[in-house]
Amino acid sequence: MISSLLSPVHILSFTSMQGSALERILRYTAMKPGLLHVSVVTDDAPIQGKQVLIDELAALTPVEVFSQVQPNPRAIDIESMFHDDRFSNTDIILGIGGGSVLDSAKALAMLMTNRGSLESYLQGKPITTRSLPLVLIPTTAGTGSEVTKVGVYSDSTGRKHTLGSPLMSAHTAVLIASLLDSVPPKLCAATGLDALDHALESIWNKNSTDNTRECARDAAHTVLQTIPKLYDATVNNQERSSLQEEMLKASNEAGIAFNLTGTAAGHAISFILSESWHIPHGLSCAFTMLEVFDWAVRDTQNREELAKLGKLMHPEQEKTDDLVFALKSDIASLLSHLEIPRTFKDLSLNLDRNTIRKEFSRVETDAKLHNQTPPLPMEDLYSLLEAKL
Repeated sequence: MISSLLSPVHILSFTSMQGSALERILRYTAMKPGLLHVSVVTDDAPIQGKQVLIDELAALTPVEVFSQVQPNPRAIDIESMFHDDRFSNTDIILGIGGGSVLDSAKALAMLMTNRGSLESYLQGKPITTRSLPLVLIPTTAGTGSEVTKVGVYSDSTGRKHTLGSPLMSAHTAVLIASLLDSVPPKLCAATGLDALDHALESIWNKNSTDNTRECARDAAHTVLQTIPKLYDATVNNQERSSLQEEMLKASNEAGIAFNLTGTAAGHAISFILSESWHIPHGLSCAFTMLEVFDWAVRDTQNREELAKLGKLMHPEQEKTDDLVFALKSDIASLLSHLEIPRTFKDLSLNLDRNTIRKEFSRVETDAKLHNQTPPLPMEDLYSLLEAKL
Protein backbone atom coordinates (compact mmCIF):
# COMPACT_ATOMS: atom_id res chain seq x y z
CA MET A 1 0.00 0.00 0.00
CA ILE A 2 1.33 3.41 -0.96
CA SER A 3 -0.51 4.83 2.06
CA SER A 4 1.80 2.88 4.38
CA LEU A 5 4.35 5.62 3.70
CA LEU A 6 2.18 7.86 5.89
CA SER A 7 2.66 5.54 8.86
CA PRO A 8 5.66 5.13 11.20
CA VAL A 9 4.66 1.47 11.67
CA HIS A 10 6.17 -1.32 9.55
CA ILE A 11 3.18 -3.01 7.90
CA LEU A 12 3.31 -6.59 6.59
CA SER A 13 0.45 -8.43 4.90
CA PHE A 14 -0.06 -12.19 4.48
CA THR A 15 -2.82 -14.58 3.50
CA SER A 16 -1.76 -16.96 6.29
CA MET A 17 1.24 -17.40 8.58
CA GLN A 18 3.20 -20.04 10.46
CA GLY A 19 4.92 -19.62 13.80
CA SER A 20 8.40 -19.69 12.26
CA ALA A 21 7.66 -16.59 10.18
CA LEU A 22 6.15 -14.82 13.19
CA GLU A 23 9.21 -15.65 15.29
CA ARG A 24 11.42 -14.08 12.64
CA ILE A 25 9.25 -10.94 12.56
CA LEU A 26 9.52 -10.65 16.34
CA ARG A 27 13.32 -11.12 16.26
CA TYR A 28 13.75 -8.49 13.58
CA THR A 29 11.45 -6.08 15.41
CA ALA A 30 13.18 -6.52 18.78
CA MET A 31 16.67 -6.26 17.26
CA LYS A 32 17.88 -8.53 20.06
CA PRO A 33 20.14 -11.57 19.64
CA GLY A 34 19.32 -14.93 21.21
CA LEU A 35 16.02 -16.24 22.47
CA LEU A 36 13.27 -13.68 22.96
CA HIS A 37 10.95 -13.67 25.94
CA VAL A 38 7.61 -12.88 24.31
CA SER A 39 4.53 -11.71 26.20
CA VAL A 40 1.44 -12.46 24.15
CA VAL A 41 -1.61 -10.31 24.89
CA THR A 42 -4.87 -11.81 23.66
CA ASP A 43 -8.36 -12.72 24.85
CA ASP A 44 -10.54 -15.81 25.06
CA ALA A 45 -12.30 -15.30 21.72
CA PRO A 46 -12.30 -18.65 19.85
CA ILE A 47 -10.45 -17.46 16.75
CA GLN A 48 -9.53 -20.14 14.29
CA GLY A 49 -5.78 -20.22 13.74
CA LYS A 50 -4.86 -17.86 16.59
CA GLN A 51 -4.07 -20.54 19.14
CA VAL A 52 -2.21 -22.61 16.55
CA LEU A 53 -0.02 -19.62 15.75
CA ILE A 54 0.70 -18.97 19.44
CA ASP A 55 1.50 -22.65 20.05
CA GLU A 56 3.87 -22.76 17.07
CA LEU A 57 5.61 -19.63 18.34
CA ALA A 58 5.92 -21.12 21.85
CA ALA A 59 7.75 -24.11 20.40
CA LEU A 60 10.45 -21.74 19.12
CA THR A 61 10.91 -19.15 21.87
CA PRO A 62 9.75 -18.58 25.49
CA VAL A 63 6.15 -17.30 25.51
CA GLU A 64 3.87 -16.13 28.31
CA VAL A 65 0.18 -15.54 27.52
CA PHE A 66 -1.91 -12.79 29.15
CA SER A 67 -5.63 -12.74 28.39
CA GLN A 68 -7.19 -10.45 31.01
CA VAL A 69 -8.87 -8.33 28.34
CA GLN A 70 -12.51 -7.36 27.90
CA PRO A 71 -14.32 -4.95 25.55
CA ASN A 72 -13.53 -1.34 26.47
CA PRO A 73 -10.40 -2.54 28.32
CA ARG A 74 -10.18 -1.53 31.95
CA ALA A 75 -7.12 0.11 33.43
CA ILE A 76 -7.38 -2.22 36.45
CA ASP A 77 -7.05 -5.31 34.22
CA ILE A 78 -4.09 -3.89 32.31
CA GLU A 79 -2.30 -3.00 35.53
CA SER A 80 -2.98 -6.50 36.89
CA MET A 81 -1.26 -8.04 33.84
CA PHE A 82 1.58 -5.54 34.12
CA HIS A 83 2.29 -6.49 37.73
CA ASP A 84 2.19 -10.24 37.02
CA ASP A 85 5.65 -11.64 37.82
CA ARG A 86 5.71 -13.43 34.46
CA PHE A 87 5.68 -10.08 32.69
CA SER A 88 8.85 -8.69 34.23
CA ASN A 89 11.43 -10.18 31.85
CA THR A 90 9.55 -9.41 28.63
CA ASP A 91 11.68 -8.55 25.59
CA ILE A 92 8.81 -7.89 23.18
CA ILE A 93 5.02 -7.77 23.34
CA LEU A 94 2.78 -9.42 20.77
CA GLY A 95 -0.87 -8.34 20.70
CA ILE A 96 -3.15 -10.64 18.73
CA GLY A 97 -6.88 -9.94 18.77
CA GLY A 98 -9.45 -7.23 18.23
CA GLY A 99 -9.15 -3.56 19.08
CA SER A 100 -9.44 -4.05 22.84
CA VAL A 101 -6.58 -6.55 22.80
CA LEU A 102 -4.37 -4.33 20.66
CA ASP A 103 -5.07 -1.30 22.84
CA SER A 104 -4.23 -3.36 25.95
CA ALA A 105 -0.96 -4.46 24.38
CA LYS A 106 -0.09 -0.83 23.59
CA ALA A 107 -0.69 0.19 27.19
CA LEU A 108 1.44 -2.66 28.52
CA ALA A 109 4.31 -1.84 26.16
CA MET A 110 4.11 1.80 27.25
CA LEU A 111 4.10 0.90 30.96
CA MET A 112 7.16 -1.32 30.53
CA THR A 113 9.30 1.69 29.66
CA ASN A 114 7.46 4.55 31.39
CA ARG A 115 6.37 2.72 34.57
CA GLY A 116 3.68 4.01 36.93
CA SER A 117 -0.07 3.32 36.77
CA LEU A 118 -2.21 3.48 33.65
CA GLU A 119 -4.78 5.53 35.58
CA SER A 120 -2.18 8.27 36.10
CA TYR A 121 -1.60 8.54 32.34
CA LEU A 122 -5.37 8.69 31.74
CA GLN A 123 -5.40 11.69 34.09
CA GLY A 124 -2.71 13.54 32.14
CA LYS A 125 0.70 12.21 33.17
CA PRO A 126 2.97 12.60 30.11
CA ILE A 127 4.42 9.63 28.23
CA THR A 128 8.14 10.33 27.80
CA THR A 129 9.76 7.11 26.56
CA ARG A 130 9.25 4.91 23.49
CA SER A 131 7.32 1.75 24.23
CA LEU A 132 8.90 -1.68 24.49
CA PRO A 133 9.11 -3.37 21.05
CA LEU A 134 5.53 -4.13 20.05
CA VAL A 135 4.02 -6.23 17.26
CA LEU A 136 0.26 -6.10 16.68
CA ILE A 137 -1.87 -8.58 14.72
CA PRO A 138 -5.57 -7.68 14.26
CA THR A 139 -8.15 -10.46 14.16
CA THR A 140 -10.94 -8.13 13.03
CA ALA A 141 -11.06 -5.67 10.14
CA GLY A 142 -12.22 -2.42 11.65
CA THR A 143 -10.33 -0.72 14.45
CA GLY A 144 -7.08 0.07 12.65
CA SER A 145 -5.50 0.03 16.11
CA GLU A 146 -2.42 -1.76 14.80
CA VAL A 147 -1.25 1.49 13.14
CA THR A 148 -2.49 4.15 15.54
CA LYS A 149 -0.77 5.96 18.37
CA VAL A 150 -3.87 5.86 20.59
CA GLY A 151 -5.70 3.42 22.82
CA VAL A 152 -9.09 3.63 24.51
CA TYR A 153 -9.32 2.62 28.18
CA SER A 154 -11.96 2.65 30.92
CA ASP A 155 -10.98 4.11 34.28
CA SER A 156 -12.20 2.98 37.70
CA THR A 157 -15.45 4.95 37.26
CA GLY A 158 -16.24 3.39 33.88
CA ARG A 159 -15.42 6.57 31.94
CA LYS A 160 -13.67 5.93 28.63
CA HIS A 161 -10.46 7.82 27.87
CA THR A 162 -8.42 8.13 24.71
CA LEU A 163 -4.72 7.96 25.55
CA GLY A 164 -2.38 8.85 22.74
CA SER A 165 1.27 9.50 21.98
CA PRO A 166 3.53 8.73 19.01
CA LEU A 167 5.64 6.88 21.58
CA MET A 168 2.82 4.33 21.93
CA SER A 169 2.75 3.27 18.27
CA ALA A 170 3.53 -0.33 17.45
CA HIS A 171 6.83 -1.09 15.80
CA THR A 172 5.29 -3.65 13.41
CA ALA A 173 1.75 -4.47 12.26
CA VAL A 174 1.03 -7.87 10.69
CA LEU A 175 -2.15 -8.39 8.66
CA ILE A 176 -3.12 -12.09 8.34
CA ALA A 177 -6.31 -12.63 6.36
CA SER A 178 -6.89 -16.21 7.57
CA LEU A 179 -7.34 -14.98 11.16
CA LEU A 180 -10.67 -13.48 10.07
CA ASP A 181 -12.06 -16.88 9.05
CA SER A 182 -14.12 -17.29 12.23
CA VAL A 183 -15.47 -13.72 12.50
CA PRO A 184 -19.30 -13.98 12.77
CA PRO A 185 -21.58 -11.83 10.56
CA LYS A 186 -22.59 -9.29 13.24
CA LEU A 187 -18.96 -8.64 14.20
CA CYS A 188 -18.01 -8.44 10.52
CA ALA A 189 -20.66 -5.73 10.06
CA ALA A 190 -19.82 -3.77 13.21
CA THR A 191 -16.06 -3.70 12.67
CA GLY A 192 -16.43 -2.91 8.98
CA LEU A 193 -18.60 0.10 9.81
CA ASP A 194 -16.03 1.22 12.37
CA ALA A 195 -13.46 1.27 9.57
CA LEU A 196 -15.84 3.23 7.33
CA ASP A 197 -16.49 5.74 10.09
CA HIS A 198 -12.76 6.17 10.69
CA ALA A 199 -12.30 7.01 7.03
CA LEU A 200 -15.26 9.42 6.84
CA GLU A 201 -14.35 11.18 10.08
CA SER A 202 -10.81 11.64 8.78
CA ILE A 203 -12.31 13.44 5.78
CA TRP A 204 -14.65 15.81 7.66
CA ASN A 205 -11.95 16.73 10.11
CA LYS A 206 -10.26 20.05 10.85
CA ASN A 207 -6.87 18.28 10.91
CA SER A 208 -7.23 16.71 7.46
CA THR A 209 -4.70 17.32 4.69
CA ASP A 210 -4.65 16.48 1.00
CA ASN A 211 -2.73 13.29 1.82
CA THR A 212 -4.97 12.12 4.66
CA ARG A 213 -8.14 12.85 2.66
CA GLU A 214 -6.82 10.82 -0.27
CA CYS A 215 -5.86 7.96 2.02
CA ALA A 216 -9.24 8.04 3.79
CA ARG A 217 -11.11 8.24 0.49
CA ASP A 218 -9.38 5.13 -0.81
CA ALA A 219 -10.13 3.28 2.43
CA ALA A 220 -13.81 4.28 2.40
CA HIS A 221 -14.16 3.25 -1.23
CA THR A 222 -12.75 -0.21 -0.51
CA VAL A 223 -14.97 -0.66 2.56
CA LEU A 224 -18.11 0.36 0.68
CA GLN A 225 -17.30 -2.08 -2.11
CA THR A 226 -16.14 -4.95 0.07
CA ILE A 227 -18.22 -5.07 3.24
CA PRO A 228 -21.55 -6.08 1.64
CA LYS A 229 -19.86 -8.96 -0.19
CA LEU A 230 -17.88 -10.05 2.85
CA TYR A 231 -20.93 -9.90 5.10
CA ASP A 232 -22.98 -12.02 2.69
CA ALA A 233 -20.14 -14.50 2.26
CA THR A 234 -19.86 -14.77 6.05
CA VAL A 235 -23.61 -15.32 6.46
CA ASN A 236 -23.58 -18.01 3.77
CA ASN A 237 -20.28 -19.55 4.89
CA GLN A 238 -18.69 -19.03 1.48
CA GLU A 239 -15.01 -18.68 0.55
CA ARG A 240 -13.93 -15.14 1.41
CA SER A 241 -10.16 -14.99 1.89
CA SER A 242 -9.61 -12.35 -0.78
CA LEU A 243 -12.41 -10.20 0.66
CA GLN A 244 -10.92 -10.53 4.15
CA GLU A 245 -7.56 -9.43 2.82
CA GLU A 246 -9.13 -6.39 1.16
CA MET A 247 -11.01 -5.42 4.33
CA LEU A 248 -7.90 -5.77 6.50
CA LYS A 249 -6.02 -3.44 4.17
CA ALA A 250 -8.91 -0.95 4.06
CA SER A 251 -9.22 -0.94 7.86
CA ASN A 252 -5.46 -0.46 8.10
CA GLU A 253 -5.57 2.40 5.60
CA ALA A 254 -8.39 4.10 7.51
CA GLY A 255 -6.30 3.68 10.66
CA ILE A 256 -3.35 5.36 8.98
CA ALA A 257 -5.57 8.32 8.05
CA PHE A 258 -7.23 8.88 11.41
CA ASN A 259 -3.95 8.34 13.23
CA LEU A 260 -2.91 11.63 11.63
CA THR A 261 -6.21 13.53 11.99
CA GLY A 262 -8.01 12.03 14.98
CA THR A 263 -11.68 11.10 14.80
CA ALA A 264 -14.62 13.51 15.03
CA ALA A 265 -18.21 13.90 16.27
CA GLY A 266 -19.43 10.38 15.51
CA HIS A 267 -16.79 8.83 17.74
CA ALA A 268 -17.40 11.39 20.49
CA ILE A 269 -21.09 10.41 20.50
CA SER A 270 -20.22 6.71 20.34
CA PHE A 271 -18.21 6.90 23.57
CA ILE A 272 -21.35 7.90 25.51
CA LEU A 273 -23.36 5.06 23.98
CA SER A 274 -20.66 2.62 25.05
CA GLU A 275 -20.10 4.12 28.50
CA SER A 276 -23.73 4.54 29.52
CA TRP A 277 -25.46 1.65 27.77
CA HIS A 278 -22.64 -0.70 26.69
CA ILE A 279 -23.52 -0.50 23.00
CA PRO A 280 -20.72 -2.18 20.97
CA HIS A 281 -18.31 0.35 19.53
CA GLY A 282 -18.91 -0.33 15.84
CA LEU A 283 -22.69 -0.07 16.23
CA SER A 284 -22.25 3.10 18.30
CA CYS A 285 -20.24 4.70 15.50
CA ALA A 286 -22.71 3.65 12.82
CA PHE A 287 -25.69 4.92 14.85
CA THR A 288 -25.24 8.59 13.85
CA MET A 289 -23.21 8.12 10.67
CA LEU A 290 -25.88 9.50 8.31
CA GLU A 291 -26.82 12.38 10.60
CA VAL A 292 -23.18 13.47 10.95
CA PHE A 293 -22.82 13.05 7.15
CA ASP A 294 -25.68 15.54 6.68
CA TRP A 295 -23.98 17.97 9.04
CA ALA A 296 -20.57 17.55 7.39
CA VAL A 297 -21.77 18.34 3.87
CA ARG A 298 -22.70 21.86 4.97
CA ASP A 299 -18.99 22.55 4.56
CA THR A 300 -17.89 23.20 0.96
CA GLN A 301 -14.61 21.31 1.20
CA ASN A 302 -16.36 18.31 2.74
CA ARG A 303 -18.93 18.31 -0.08
CA GLU A 304 -16.17 18.33 -2.68
CA GLU A 305 -14.23 15.56 -0.96
CA LEU A 306 -17.30 13.37 -0.49
CA ALA A 307 -18.24 14.00 -4.11
CA LYS A 308 -14.84 12.57 -5.09
CA LEU A 309 -15.68 9.45 -3.09
CA GLY A 310 -19.10 9.37 -4.73
CA LYS A 311 -17.39 9.57 -8.13
CA LEU A 312 -15.39 6.44 -7.35
CA MET A 313 -18.66 4.66 -6.62
CA HIS A 314 -20.66 6.25 -9.46
CA PRO A 315 -18.35 7.24 -12.33
CA GLU A 316 -21.34 7.97 -14.56
CA GLN A 317 -22.44 10.88 -12.35
CA GLU A 318 -21.03 14.38 -12.85
CA LYS A 319 -22.67 16.96 -10.57
CA THR A 320 -21.41 17.42 -7.02
CA ASP A 321 -24.91 17.37 -5.50
CA ASP A 322 -25.79 14.17 -7.35
CA LEU A 323 -22.56 12.48 -6.28
CA VAL A 324 -23.04 13.44 -2.62
CA PHE A 325 -26.65 12.21 -2.70
CA ALA A 326 -25.59 8.94 -4.35
CA LEU A 327 -22.89 8.39 -1.73
CA LYS A 328 -25.31 9.00 1.13
CA SER A 329 -27.73 6.55 -0.48
CA ASP A 330 -24.93 3.97 -0.69
CA ILE A 331 -24.22 4.36 3.02
CA ALA A 332 -27.92 4.20 3.92
CA SER A 333 -28.34 1.05 1.84
CA LEU A 334 -25.32 -0.51 3.53
CA LEU A 335 -26.68 0.22 7.00
CA SER A 336 -30.00 -1.35 6.04
CA HIS A 337 -28.33 -4.37 4.47
CA LEU A 338 -26.30 -4.95 7.64
CA GLU A 339 -29.43 -4.42 9.81
CA ILE A 340 -27.87 -1.61 11.84
CA PRO A 341 -30.08 0.07 14.51
CA ARG A 342 -31.07 3.60 13.54
CA THR A 343 -33.16 4.80 16.52
CA PHE A 344 -32.84 4.54 20.28
CA LYS A 345 -35.79 2.16 20.30
CA ASP A 346 -33.90 -0.04 17.81
CA LEU A 347 -31.16 -0.16 20.45
CA SER A 348 -33.78 -1.15 23.06
CA LEU A 349 -33.20 2.16 24.84
CA ASN A 350 -36.24 4.00 26.18
CA LEU A 351 -34.84 7.51 26.51
CA ASP A 352 -36.34 10.98 26.68
CA ARG A 353 -35.09 14.45 25.85
CA ASN A 354 -33.83 15.14 29.38
CA THR A 355 -31.83 11.90 29.50
CA ILE A 356 -30.19 12.68 26.18
CA ARG A 357 -29.14 16.13 27.36
CA LYS A 358 -27.86 14.81 30.67
CA GLU A 359 -25.87 11.86 29.31
CA PHE A 360 -24.52 13.42 26.14
CA SER A 361 -23.45 16.67 27.84
CA ARG A 362 -20.13 14.91 28.43
CA VAL A 363 -19.42 15.13 24.70
CA GLU A 364 -18.78 18.86 25.03
CA THR A 365 -15.38 18.30 26.68
CA ASP A 366 -14.31 15.59 24.24
CA ALA A 367 -11.58 16.77 21.85
CA LYS A 368 -12.99 14.50 19.14
CA LEU A 369 -16.13 16.63 18.87
CA HIS A 370 -14.00 19.69 18.21
CA ASN A 371 -12.26 18.03 15.25
CA GLN A 372 -15.59 18.10 13.39
CA THR A 373 -16.06 20.36 10.38
CA PRO A 374 -18.11 22.38 10.31
CA PRO A 375 -18.13 22.74 14.12
CA LEU A 376 -21.11 20.97 15.70
CA PRO A 377 -22.60 23.08 18.55
CA MET A 378 -24.12 21.16 21.45
CA GLU A 379 -27.68 22.32 20.75
CA ASP A 380 -27.42 20.96 17.22
CA LEU A 381 -25.92 17.73 18.56
CA TYR A 382 -28.83 17.37 20.99
CA SER A 383 -31.30 18.00 18.17
CA LEU A 384 -29.59 15.39 16.03
CA LEU A 385 -29.97 12.83 18.81
CA GLU A 386 -33.49 13.84 19.83
CA ALA A 387 -34.63 13.20 16.25
CA LYS A 388 -33.72 9.54 16.87
CA LEU A 389 -36.12 9.11 19.82
